[in-house]
Amino acid sequence: MNLVSTSSIRNYWEKCPLSLRLIIKVRLWTAIGAGGVLYLSPIIFNSLGFSAEHIGSGITIAAFTGITSRLGTGYFLDKKYSYRKAVQIACLIAIISDFILFNSNSYLAYLSGQLFLGTAAGIYWPSVELAIPLNCNNQIKSSEGYALARSADAIGVTLGVLIGTIGTYFEFTRIIYLIDITFMTYLFQFLRNKRDILEMNKQLKTQINNYKSNIKSNKLSELKWIIVLVPLLSLTLFVTGVMTLIQSILPLDLVNGGIIRPPLIEKQVSIILTFKLTLIAIFQWPIGYILRGKNSSFKFRLCLISLLLGFTFLSLSNFLVNGYILILIAFIPITIALCIFLPSASDAIIKSSPVQYQGSAIALYSQCFGISSLTIPWMAGKLIDNLDTAFELWLIVCLICIFLIPICKNIK
Repeated sequence: MNLVSTSSIRNYWEKCPLSLRLIIKVRLWTAIGAGGVLYLSPIIFNSLGFSAEHIGSGITIAAFTGITSRLGTGYFLDKKYSYRKAVQIACLIAIISDFILFNSNSYLAYLSGQLFLGTAAGIYWPSVELAIPLNCNNQIKSSEGYALARSADAIGVTLGVLIGTIGTYFEFTRIIYLIDITFMTYLFQFLRNKRDILEMNKQLKTQINNYKSNIKSNKLSELKWIIVLVPLLSLTLFVTGVMTLIQSILPLDLVNGGIIRPPLIEKQVSIILTFKLTLIAIFQWPIGYILRGKNSSFKFRLCLISLLLGFTFLSLSNFLVNGYILILIAFIPITIALCIFLPSASDAIIKSSPVQYQGSAIALYSQCFGISSLTIPWMAGKLIDNLDTAFELWLIVCLICIFLIPICKNIK
Protein backbone atom coordinates (compact mmCIF):
# COMPACT_ATOMS: atom_id res chain seq x y z
CA MET A 1 0.00 0.00 0.00
CA ASN A 2 1.44 3.36 -1.01
CA LEU A 3 0.81 5.56 2.00
CA VAL A 4 2.29 8.67 0.45
CA SER A 5 0.58 8.53 -2.93
CA THR A 6 -0.88 11.70 -4.34
CA SER A 7 -4.37 10.18 -4.38
CA SER A 8 -4.17 9.24 -0.67
CA ILE A 9 -3.21 12.76 0.30
CA ARG A 10 -5.88 14.24 -1.97
CA ASN A 11 -8.53 12.00 -0.42
CA TYR A 12 -7.53 13.13 3.06
CA TRP A 13 -7.62 16.74 1.97
CA GLU A 14 -11.05 16.44 0.36
CA LYS A 15 -12.48 14.89 3.55
CA CYS A 16 -11.53 18.01 5.51
CA PRO A 17 -14.16 20.68 6.20
CA LEU A 18 -13.55 23.94 4.35
CA SER A 19 -12.79 25.82 7.56
CA LEU A 20 -10.12 23.26 8.51
CA ARG A 21 -8.52 23.57 5.09
CA LEU A 22 -8.27 27.31 5.62
CA ILE A 23 -6.64 26.85 9.03
CA ILE A 24 -4.08 24.46 7.52
CA LYS A 25 -3.32 27.00 4.77
CA VAL A 26 -2.83 29.63 7.44
CA ARG A 27 -0.32 27.38 9.19
CA LEU A 28 1.51 26.71 5.93
CA TRP A 29 1.90 30.39 5.08
CA THR A 30 2.88 31.32 8.60
CA ALA A 31 5.50 28.57 8.66
CA ILE A 32 7.04 29.76 5.38
CA GLY A 33 7.55 33.22 6.87
CA ALA A 34 8.64 32.06 10.30
CA GLY A 35 10.81 29.12 9.20
CA GLY A 36 13.78 31.15 8.08
CA VAL A 37 13.45 33.57 11.00
CA LEU A 38 13.54 30.82 13.62
CA TYR A 39 16.27 28.65 12.14
CA LEU A 40 18.62 31.14 10.45
CA SER A 41 18.54 34.07 12.89
CA PRO A 42 21.22 32.43 15.13
CA ILE A 43 23.53 32.18 12.09
CA ILE A 44 22.92 35.81 11.11
CA PHE A 45 23.80 37.17 14.54
CA ASN A 46 26.65 34.72 15.02
CA SER A 47 28.23 36.25 11.88
CA LEU A 48 27.98 39.66 13.60
CA GLY A 49 30.20 38.37 16.39
CA PHE A 50 27.50 37.55 18.95
CA SER A 51 28.51 34.76 21.32
CA ALA A 52 26.41 31.64 21.85
CA GLU A 53 25.41 33.04 25.25
CA HIS A 54 24.26 36.34 23.69
CA ILE A 55 22.22 34.55 21.03
CA GLY A 56 20.75 32.23 23.65
CA SER A 57 19.78 35.19 25.85
CA GLY A 58 17.81 36.70 22.97
CA ILE A 59 15.90 33.46 22.54
CA THR A 60 15.36 33.49 26.31
CA ILE A 61 13.79 36.96 26.10
CA ALA A 62 11.49 35.72 23.33
CA ALA A 63 10.52 32.75 25.47
CA PHE A 64 9.75 34.93 28.50
CA THR A 65 7.39 37.18 26.57
CA GLY A 66 5.93 34.09 24.90
CA ILE A 67 5.10 32.56 28.28
CA THR A 68 3.30 35.73 29.36
CA SER A 69 1.31 36.06 26.14
CA ARG A 70 0.39 32.36 26.17
CA LEU A 71 -1.20 32.69 29.61
CA GLY A 72 -3.37 35.56 28.45
CA THR A 73 -4.23 33.85 25.17
CA GLY A 74 -5.33 30.65 26.90
CA TYR A 75 -7.61 32.64 29.21
CA PHE A 76 -9.27 34.53 26.36
CA LEU A 77 -9.70 31.39 24.28
CA ASP A 78 -11.54 29.77 27.20
CA LYS A 79 -13.80 32.81 27.17
CA LYS A 80 -14.50 32.02 23.49
CA TYR A 81 -12.43 34.90 22.14
CA SER A 82 -12.00 34.37 18.39
CA TYR A 83 -8.83 32.48 17.50
CA ARG A 84 -9.00 34.26 14.12
CA LYS A 85 -8.59 37.65 15.78
CA ALA A 86 -5.80 36.29 17.96
CA VAL A 87 -3.86 35.14 14.88
CA GLN A 88 -4.35 38.57 13.27
CA ILE A 89 -2.88 40.26 16.34
CA ALA A 90 0.05 37.83 16.20
CA CYS A 91 0.62 38.78 12.54
CA LEU A 92 0.89 42.48 13.38
CA ILE A 93 3.32 41.89 16.25
CA ALA A 94 5.43 39.55 14.07
CA ILE A 95 5.73 42.31 11.43
CA ILE A 96 7.09 44.69 14.09
CA SER A 97 9.61 42.04 15.14
CA ASP A 98 10.76 41.50 11.55
CA PHE A 99 11.32 45.21 10.96
CA ILE A 100 13.47 45.44 14.09
CA LEU A 101 15.51 42.30 13.38
CA PHE A 102 16.05 43.25 9.75
CA ASN A 103 17.75 46.47 10.85
CA SER A 104 19.48 45.03 13.94
CA ASN A 105 23.24 45.28 14.31
CA SER A 106 23.48 45.75 18.06
CA TYR A 107 22.76 43.42 20.94
CA LEU A 108 20.01 45.69 22.32
CA ALA A 109 18.20 45.84 18.97
CA TYR A 110 18.46 42.05 18.69
CA LEU A 111 16.87 41.65 22.12
CA SER A 112 14.05 44.05 21.18
CA GLY A 113 13.26 42.09 18.04
CA GLN A 114 13.25 38.82 19.96
CA LEU A 115 10.88 40.30 22.54
CA PHE A 116 8.23 41.04 19.90
CA LEU A 117 8.88 37.70 18.18
CA GLY A 118 8.18 35.81 21.41
CA THR A 119 4.98 37.75 22.01
CA ALA A 120 3.71 36.95 18.53
CA ALA A 121 4.50 33.24 18.95
CA GLY A 122 2.77 33.14 22.35
CA ILE A 123 -0.45 34.47 20.87
CA TYR A 124 -0.28 32.46 17.65
CA TRP A 125 0.39 28.90 18.83
CA PRO A 126 -2.44 28.29 21.33
CA SER A 127 -4.87 29.84 18.85
CA VAL A 128 -3.98 27.71 15.82
CA GLU A 129 -3.62 24.54 17.89
CA LEU A 130 -7.13 24.91 19.35
CA ALA A 131 -8.48 25.76 15.90
CA ILE A 132 -7.74 22.25 14.60
CA PRO A 133 -10.20 20.17 16.71
CA LEU A 134 -12.78 22.95 16.58
CA ASN A 135 -12.87 22.68 12.79
CA CYS A 136 -12.67 18.91 12.29
CA ASN A 137 -16.47 18.97 12.54
CA ASN A 138 -16.77 15.18 13.01
CA GLN A 139 -15.69 14.67 9.38
CA ILE A 140 -12.17 13.52 10.31
CA LYS A 141 -10.49 12.61 13.59
CA SER A 142 -8.64 15.35 15.41
CA SER A 143 -5.47 13.21 15.26
CA GLU A 144 -5.70 13.24 11.46
CA GLY A 145 -6.32 16.99 11.49
CA TYR A 146 -3.22 17.53 13.61
CA ALA A 147 -1.15 15.30 11.32
CA LEU A 148 -2.17 17.40 8.32
CA ALA A 149 -1.54 20.63 10.22
CA ARG A 150 1.92 19.51 11.33
CA SER A 151 2.68 18.51 7.75
CA ALA A 152 1.78 22.03 6.66
CA ASP A 153 4.03 23.43 9.40
CA ALA A 154 6.91 21.22 8.28
CA ILE A 155 6.54 22.00 4.58
CA GLY A 156 6.28 25.72 5.32
CA VAL A 157 9.34 25.82 7.57
CA THR A 158 11.34 23.87 4.98
CA LEU A 159 10.40 26.34 2.25
CA GLY A 160 11.22 29.26 4.53
CA VAL A 161 14.68 27.91 5.38
CA LEU A 162 15.27 27.05 1.71
CA ILE A 163 14.58 30.67 0.76
CA GLY A 164 16.96 31.81 3.49
CA THR A 165 19.59 29.34 2.26
CA ILE A 166 19.32 30.78 -1.24
CA GLY A 167 19.72 34.20 0.36
CA THR A 168 23.04 33.16 1.92
CA TYR A 169 24.45 32.48 -1.55
CA PHE A 170 23.70 36.09 -2.47
CA GLU A 171 25.02 37.26 0.93
CA PHE A 172 21.53 38.47 1.85
CA THR A 173 20.37 36.05 4.55
CA ARG A 174 18.23 38.79 6.07
CA ILE A 175 15.77 38.30 3.24
CA ILE A 176 14.05 35.94 5.70
CA TYR A 177 12.63 38.95 7.56
CA LEU A 178 11.26 40.52 4.36
CA ILE A 179 9.66 37.19 3.43
CA ASP A 180 8.01 36.96 6.85
CA ILE A 181 6.69 40.52 6.59
CA THR A 182 5.19 39.71 3.19
CA PHE A 183 3.45 36.55 4.39
CA MET A 184 2.21 38.10 7.63
CA THR A 185 0.71 41.04 5.74
CA TYR A 186 -1.01 38.71 3.29
CA LEU A 187 -2.22 36.44 6.08
CA PHE A 188 -3.72 39.35 8.02
CA GLN A 189 -5.78 40.39 5.00
CA PHE A 190 -6.72 36.77 4.21
CA LEU A 191 -8.16 36.27 7.71
CA ARG A 192 -10.21 39.42 7.37
CA ASN A 193 -11.75 38.17 4.12
CA LYS A 194 -12.49 34.68 5.50
CA ARG A 195 -13.88 35.74 8.88
CA ASP A 196 -17.36 34.25 8.27
CA ILE A 197 -16.03 30.79 7.40
CA LEU A 198 -13.54 30.74 10.27
CA GLU A 199 -15.99 31.74 12.98
CA MET A 200 -17.63 28.92 14.95
CA ASN A 201 -21.02 28.02 13.49
CA LYS A 202 -24.06 26.46 15.13
CA GLN A 203 -22.97 22.95 14.23
CA LEU A 204 -19.65 23.46 15.99
CA LYS A 205 -21.35 24.89 19.05
CA THR A 206 -23.67 21.85 19.22
CA GLN A 207 -20.65 19.56 18.92
CA ILE A 208 -18.90 21.36 21.79
CA ASN A 209 -21.98 21.24 24.02
CA ASN A 210 -22.28 17.47 23.44
CA TYR A 211 -18.61 17.05 24.24
CA LYS A 212 -19.07 19.04 27.46
CA SER A 213 -21.81 16.65 28.53
CA ASN A 214 -19.53 13.67 27.93
CA ILE A 215 -16.76 15.27 29.94
CA LYS A 216 -19.10 16.04 32.83
CA SER A 217 -20.27 12.45 32.89
CA ASN A 218 -16.69 11.43 33.60
CA LYS A 219 -16.81 13.73 36.66
CA LEU A 220 -13.36 15.14 36.15
CA SER A 221 -12.62 17.82 38.71
CA GLU A 222 -10.73 20.94 37.73
CA LEU A 223 -7.71 19.74 39.67
CA LYS A 224 -7.81 16.18 38.34
CA TRP A 225 -7.57 17.08 34.66
CA ILE A 226 -4.41 19.07 35.35
CA ILE A 227 -2.90 16.15 37.31
CA VAL A 228 -3.72 13.78 34.43
CA LEU A 229 -1.71 16.00 32.10
CA VAL A 230 1.46 16.08 34.28
CA PRO A 231 3.26 13.08 32.65
CA LEU A 232 2.46 14.37 29.17
CA LEU A 233 3.51 17.92 30.05
CA SER A 234 6.78 16.59 31.51
CA LEU A 235 7.53 14.73 28.31
CA THR A 236 6.52 17.78 26.29
CA LEU A 237 8.91 19.94 28.27
CA PHE A 238 11.78 17.63 27.34
CA VAL A 239 10.90 17.20 23.66
CA THR A 240 10.35 20.93 23.19
CA GLY A 241 13.75 21.43 24.82
CA VAL A 242 15.20 19.10 22.20
CA MET A 243 13.46 21.11 19.46
CA THR A 244 14.95 24.30 20.89
CA LEU A 245 18.42 22.75 20.89
CA ILE A 246 18.06 21.70 17.25
CA GLN A 247 16.78 25.13 16.29
CA SER A 248 19.22 27.36 18.17
CA ILE A 249 22.22 25.30 19.34
CA LEU A 250 22.79 22.75 16.57
CA PRO A 251 23.61 25.50 14.00
CA LEU A 252 26.21 26.86 16.42
CA ASP A 253 27.62 23.37 16.96
CA LEU A 254 28.01 22.95 13.20
CA VAL A 255 29.64 26.35 12.82
CA ASN A 256 32.03 25.80 15.75
CA GLY A 257 32.88 22.16 14.98
CA GLY A 258 33.25 19.16 17.29
CA ILE A 259 36.14 17.61 19.19
CA ILE A 260 37.63 16.34 15.92
CA ARG A 261 34.90 17.28 13.44
CA PRO A 262 35.93 20.50 11.63
CA PRO A 263 33.65 23.57 11.59
CA LEU A 264 31.35 24.20 8.64
CA ILE A 265 30.78 27.47 6.84
CA GLU A 266 27.44 29.29 6.96
CA LYS A 267 26.24 28.02 3.57
CA GLN A 268 26.98 24.39 4.49
CA VAL A 269 25.06 24.77 7.74
CA SER A 270 22.05 26.17 5.88
CA ILE A 271 22.08 23.22 3.48
CA ILE A 272 22.23 20.70 6.35
CA LEU A 273 19.35 22.40 8.16
CA THR A 274 17.32 22.44 4.96
CA PHE A 275 17.93 18.70 4.59
CA LYS A 276 16.66 18.09 8.13
CA LEU A 277 13.54 20.15 7.58
CA THR A 278 12.89 18.43 4.24
CA LEU A 279 12.89 15.10 6.06
CA ILE A 280 10.21 16.39 8.44
CA ALA A 281 8.10 17.61 5.53
CA ILE A 282 8.37 14.19 3.86
CA PHE A 283 7.85 12.02 6.96
CA GLN A 284 5.18 13.92 8.90
CA TRP A 285 2.00 12.81 7.15
CA PRO A 286 2.97 9.14 6.51
CA ILE A 287 4.11 8.64 10.12
CA GLY A 288 0.94 10.25 11.44
CA TYR A 289 -1.12 8.00 9.17
CA ILE A 290 0.70 4.80 10.13
CA LEU A 291 0.49 5.45 13.89
CA ARG A 292 -3.02 6.90 13.97
CA GLY A 293 -4.47 3.78 15.63
CA LYS A 294 -1.70 3.27 18.20
CA ASN A 295 -2.12 4.29 21.83
CA SER A 296 -0.27 7.28 23.22
CA SER A 297 1.99 5.24 25.50
CA PHE A 298 3.40 3.27 22.55
CA LYS A 299 3.86 6.36 20.40
CA PHE A 300 5.72 8.33 23.06
CA ARG A 301 8.02 5.41 23.93
CA LEU A 302 8.88 5.05 20.26
CA CYS A 303 9.51 8.81 20.16
CA LEU A 304 12.03 8.67 23.03
CA ILE A 305 13.83 5.62 21.63
CA SER A 306 14.20 7.40 18.28
CA LEU A 307 15.56 10.52 20.01
CA LEU A 308 18.03 8.39 21.95
CA LEU A 309 19.32 6.85 18.74
CA GLY A 310 19.57 10.21 16.98
CA PHE A 311 21.46 11.99 19.73
CA THR A 312 23.81 9.02 20.09
CA PHE A 313 24.82 9.63 16.47
CA LEU A 314 25.20 13.37 17.18
CA SER A 315 27.49 12.60 20.11
CA LEU A 316 29.64 10.22 18.06
CA SER A 317 29.94 12.76 15.24
CA ASN A 318 32.32 14.76 17.43
CA PHE A 319 35.03 12.12 17.04
CA LEU A 320 35.17 11.91 13.23
CA VAL A 321 36.69 14.24 10.67
CA ASN A 322 33.69 13.49 8.45
CA GLY A 323 31.34 13.60 11.42
CA TYR A 324 28.78 15.60 9.47
CA ILE A 325 27.81 12.27 7.83
CA LEU A 326 26.74 10.95 11.23
CA ILE A 327 24.83 14.19 11.78
CA LEU A 328 22.89 13.59 8.55
CA ILE A 329 22.17 10.00 9.69
CA ALA A 330 21.09 11.30 13.13
CA PHE A 331 18.46 13.50 11.49
CA ILE A 332 16.49 10.42 10.39
CA PRO A 333 15.56 9.03 13.87
CA ILE A 334 15.28 12.57 15.29
CA THR A 335 12.86 13.49 12.50
CA ILE A 336 10.82 10.34 13.09
CA ALA A 337 10.63 11.18 16.81
CA LEU A 338 9.38 14.72 16.18
CA CYS A 339 6.88 13.52 13.56
CA ILE A 340 5.50 11.10 16.14
CA PHE A 341 5.41 13.55 19.01
CA LEU A 342 3.99 16.80 17.62
CA PRO A 343 0.56 15.68 16.35
CA SER A 344 0.24 13.00 19.05
CA ALA A 345 0.89 15.40 21.94
CA SER A 346 -1.53 18.04 20.66
CA ASP A 347 -4.25 15.43 20.17
CA ALA A 348 -3.61 13.86 23.60
CA ILE A 349 -3.84 17.26 25.31
CA ILE A 350 -7.19 18.00 23.69
CA LYS A 351 -8.66 14.57 24.44
CA SER A 352 -7.49 14.66 28.08
CA SER A 353 -8.98 18.08 28.86
CA PRO A 354 -12.53 19.28 29.56
CA VAL A 355 -13.78 21.39 26.67
CA GLN A 356 -14.39 24.39 28.89
CA TYR A 357 -10.67 24.40 29.72
CA GLN A 358 -9.22 23.40 26.37
CA GLY A 359 -7.86 26.90 25.78
CA SER A 360 -5.99 26.75 29.09
CA ALA A 361 -4.85 23.17 28.41
CA ILE A 362 -3.43 24.12 25.02
CA ALA A 363 -1.81 27.17 26.64
CA LEU A 364 -0.19 24.89 29.27
CA TYR A 365 1.03 22.61 26.51
CA SER A 366 2.30 25.57 24.53
CA GLN A 367 3.98 26.92 27.68
CA CYS A 368 6.34 23.95 27.54
CA PHE A 369 7.70 25.39 24.30
CA GLY A 370 8.13 28.75 26.01
CA ILE A 371 9.74 27.36 29.16
CA SER A 372 12.18 25.31 27.08
CA SER A 373 13.07 28.34 25.00
CA LEU A 374 13.42 30.41 28.17
CA THR A 375 15.96 28.11 29.82
CA ILE A 376 17.58 25.76 27.32
CA PRO A 377 19.33 28.19 24.89
CA TRP A 378 20.97 30.18 27.68
CA MET A 379 22.17 27.08 29.55
CA ALA A 380 23.26 25.28 26.40
CA GLY A 381 24.98 28.39 25.06
CA LYS A 382 26.85 28.78 28.34
CA LEU A 383 27.89 25.12 28.19
CA ILE A 384 29.19 25.43 24.63
CA ASP A 385 31.09 28.64 25.44
CA ASN A 386 32.81 26.92 28.39
CA LEU A 387 33.52 23.52 26.77
CA ASP A 388 33.96 24.61 23.12
CA THR A 389 31.86 21.68 21.79
CA ALA A 390 28.32 20.33 22.19
CA PHE A 391 29.43 16.73 22.86
CA GLU A 392 28.52 16.83 26.57
CA LEU A 393 25.18 18.46 25.73
CA TRP A 394 24.14 15.68 23.31
CA LEU A 395 25.26 13.09 25.86
CA ILE A 396 23.02 14.65 28.53
CA VAL A 397 20.05 14.48 26.14
CA CYS A 398 20.70 10.75 25.62
CA LEU A 399 20.65 10.12 29.37
CA ILE A 400 17.40 12.03 29.85
CA CYS A 401 15.77 9.97 27.06
CA ILE A 402 16.59 6.78 28.97
CA PHE A 403 15.24 8.26 32.21
CA LEU A 404 11.92 9.37 30.68
CA ILE A 405 10.95 6.17 28.83
CA PRO A 406 9.25 4.60 31.92
CA ILE A 407 6.88 7.56 32.43
CA CYS A 408 5.25 6.93 29.06
CA LYS A 409 3.14 4.16 30.57
CA ASN A 410 1.30 6.84 32.58
CA ILE A 411 0.22 8.70 29.44
CA LYS A 412 -3.16 7.54 28.18
